Formats: sequence, C-alpha cells, structure tokens
Amino acid sequence: MIKMKGKKMLATLLATIVVAGAIFVSGAKNNGSIKINESEKITVDRATITANKELCTELKTLEKKIIPLPLADIPVTAGETDESHPAIASDGVGNIWLAFEGDLRQTGEYNVWFTYGTEGGATWAENAVAWNIESPPERPSLDYWGGTRFFGTMVPSPYDADGGALYLLSCEDPTNFDTYTAVYWTVNDLGAGYYGFVDVDIACDNALENWAYGGISMLGEHGRGGERLTKTPMFSYQCTEAGVAWFYYFSSADDPFKIENGQSTAFDIDPVTHLAYPVWNYLNAETGVLDIFFYIFDFGKWDEYQGYPIHPDVGGGFINTTGINDMNIDISAYNNNIIIVSQTDEYGSQDITCYYSTDGLQTVNKVMIANTGDNEMYPRVMHIGENSAICIFVKNGNLYYTQTEDGGATWSQPTKINDVDGSVAEEYDTADMCKAGAIWMDNRNGNYDLFFDTVGAFPIVGIQSISGGFGAKVTIANIGNAPAKNVAWSIDLEGGLVLLGKHKEGTISEIQPGTSTTVSTGLVLGIGKVNIKARAGEASATASGFVLGPFVLGVS
Repeated sequence: MIKMKGKKMLATLLATIVVAGAIFVSGAKNNGSIKINESEKITVDRATITANKELCTELKTLEKKIIPLPLADIPVTAGETDESHPAIASDGVGNIWLAFEGDLRQTGEYNVWFTYGTEGGATWAENAVAWNIESPPERPSLDYWGGTRFFGTMVPSPYDADGGALYLLSCEDPTNFDTYTAVYWTVNDLGAGYYGFVDVDIACDNALENWAYGGISMLGEHGRGGERLTKTPMFSYQCTEAGVAWFYYFSSADDPFKIENGQSTAFDIDPVTHLAYPVWNYLNAETGVLDIFFYIFDFGKWDEYQGYPIHPDVGGGFINTTGINDMNIDISAYNNNIIIVSQTDEYGSQDITCYYSTDGLQTVNKVMIANTGDNEMYPRVMHIGENSAICIFVKNGNLYYTQTEDGGATWSQPTKINDVDGSVAEEYDTADMCKAGAIWMDNRNGNYDLFFDTVGAFPIVGIQSISGGFGAKVTIANIGNAPAKNVAWSIDLEGGLVLLGKHKEGTISEIQPGTSTTVSTGLVLGIGKVNIKARAGEASATASGFVLGPFVLGVS
C-alpha cells in the first residue's frame, strides 16, 4: 500500500485468462490550485489521492450472438416498438458503428443491438445483432480506435452481477458481424464490491499496442452497509495483452470529503497528447450542488507497478461552482484543448454551459453556450479539428447544434437539425454524434425511432487505402463537406531490415470535399516483413507487406 495525504483511491488489478481487458486507479499529485478565469463562481482545485490495489483473476466471455434480424434502412430504425439511447462512432472513410436499445424481436424484452452504416450514413444495414445476456444491458457507449476497429461498452442490468458487469465489446470491421466480439468482468464481489453501475463511457486510443483499446469510466456503488459509497467515480483500462486490467476508485467511506452521489460520467482521450480525461459529476456535500471531478492519465506511455504495466497518472482535480448544478456532462479533448459541456441551472431554467481549457485543464474558463430561458438539455460535444468543436443539445423537442472555432470561447447561433418540429425525445442519452453526423430518438411516427442527419460543415479525413509497389503509398480522402487544410501525414515501416525510407512525413495543404490524394514513402531499400503504419490528421491505419529492395510487396 502506498500512503499519501488526502483522499483514497483503490486500484484493482484484473488479471484476465482468455481475452485482454484491464483495470486500475492512481493517486493524484498535489500541484497546488488551478486558476479559473472569467467567473467568480468557479474554483478548480487539485486532488491528492491515495492508491490501494488488489488482484482479481476472473474474465468471462459472452454467449453466442443472437441471429441477425431485419431492420428498415430509412430511417435508421422504424420498428413498431421504441428504439432508444443510441451510441454512434465513425471512421474517416464513411463507415459507422451504431448501438441502441430495442425490442427487435417484439418479445417484450429490450436488449442492446449493434449494426452499421456506410457512405457516411447514407446507407444503413438491414440487420442488427445482440448477445444472449440473461439480464440484458442498456445505454451503450462506442468509440473509434483506428483503421476499421471500434470498441464499446454498456451499462449492465442491476440483476447482472448486481450491476457489476464491466463489458468490453470490439468490432474489427463494422460491416462484418463475424468480427463483433464481447467479454466482461464481474467485479461485484471484488474486494469491498464494485456494483450498481449507472453510467459508463468509453474512449479509445491507439498510441501503443493493438490490444490497448483505451479505457472506460463508470459511476457505481462501492462497499456494503455502512462502508458503502453511492454512485462514486470508477475507471478501467487494459494493461497487458494477456488480459490484465487496472480498476480505480477515487473515494472511500472514511474520507472526510466523499466523492459520491454522481449522475453522469464522460471520457475522452486527446489523440495528439494521448492524455486521458475521465470526468464525473458528484454531489458536493459542502455546497449541496453537483460539481465536476476529473482525473488525468498519460496513455502515451507505460510505467511499471507491482510487475504490471501502468499508465502514469498526471493528477486530478475538481471544478466547483457555487449554487450551480452540473448535470449530463460530456467532454472532448484535442491537443490540450479540453471542452466540457454541462446542463446547468444557474439562471432558473436549464442551460448549456461550457468549461474550456487550452492547457490540459491547468486553467479553465467558463462560457454559456445556450441560455434562452427555455430548457436546453442533454449536451454532447465533439472536436472536429484544432480548436474546432460541435455541441448538440435538445430544446423544446428539437435537436440543435452549435460550433466553436476558438476552443470553446465563443459559439455560433444554434441551428436545428431535425426536420419535424418537436419530435426529439427529451431524456438522457437521447442523441449522440460522430463526425459523420448525429443520431437521435424521434417520435414523428408515433413511437421512438432513430433518425440520422449530417451536422455542420467540416472536413472528415480518413485513410482510404495503403498500397505497395515502388515504396509504400497511402491514399488520403476527405469525405466531409468542407476543405481539409494543412493535413499532417506520416508513414512508418516497422520490422524487417529497412535501410532507407523507414519514416516519411509531410503536410497536405488542402484536400477538397469528396476528393483524395496519395502520398508515398518515396524510395525504400531493405528486406523483410514490415507493418506499414499510416496517419493523416486524426486518422490512422495499418497494413502488412514485404520489403524487397526498393519494392513493397504483398500489401494487405
């Protein structure tokens, strides 16, 4: 056990047997207080946390997937029963992975179903799949890892290991149901018990090994009886290919200041710095309002602890307000620009507030995104480029989007997305978005179906193909609806004996919408099997090939 001043945080190590998945928690470092600008009602303070660790060795795989069932392709769903709480993620070449709750077999039992779209959401599959789970989960979360890979998680049923089942779903190719897999860990009886998960969010990162998917943030119960904490922050990530995982909790029942009674969690990983930013809200017992707790990990490197790899912790802290509830929070991170959006009640009605930072949450500023006097609720936020992001929210039964081009300091006039007025559900997880567009629950047909539409004007850069020949070539496409400017790219040949052309990088000045351009390593010289790793902006892809002299052969 390591002892530090301040609050406690449990790190639980899950050593898995069959498939990789992971868990841990680390102590925040006391770096002093964080400054807040432009609002006297906000304070941000560093947390000082102790990490305690214990070992678990159980991993379970989910049973055979349910047989695919037919769906309508326009709109995305059009069943006689409700489809709800969608989660969506996309790559840069038009493929979309979608999950949602539905009773597609019309048996009265809802499950989480998975399907896909292509051509940027213009076409949707006619099938969907789920898993045979005795007590079905709800409210999925998805993210894009890179190449054609996606990962996801779900909120477990309270009857599934007391709500302590931690799911990890993976998809190697959204258009191929055979590549969909799922495993889970039951942690309800681990140590003092981790159970009753009420909210989860997944974020992906591909900085290191292929098996290192990213991490999952959760809100749940810890301990039993008088030692119980309710809806307290938790966090998980994988640390070995063999399936070892770290699990973190950040507060204990004997702490004088407890972090509990939260309502939502959100998580994102900065694709440039590879810093991970899980956030949770919690009930501040001193002020009686929901404030925000965050923690930062470095997912770009591994240290070692107790013989296992561990991501270094950078520290944690609190964004505290006076008399303002922060609800339904979401976060997006890009190159140290951190944007947290929140549903707040500062002015009597429900509004959308933005907390933004340009230095990785060392300092934080506050600005209102929407406060018209009507209730603006259920925000989501997503970066679309450097200091550029989109926020969606619901108002009066309609879904709106607004955009920032200065890292969150100012936002455009909100624009309505849905065509039929007043048809959007007003509830948590009613909508989600990816770079291809937004998806939402819509009752224009008398029950809740899922509708999809593009949002805003911005480029979507992806790697269309990797090929060989005289050197390695990468085709980079822009499937968005605005020019992509100053696109940084790189090609790396890893493995084999490469004497010349092992690394090449550059910048494409502009790629027009609907067009592509090809870049190359130029002359290479070597021999042996190689992995070809390509990056373009945020997009990445990997292929294998064989270098023979100046040629790259057999690329696949």
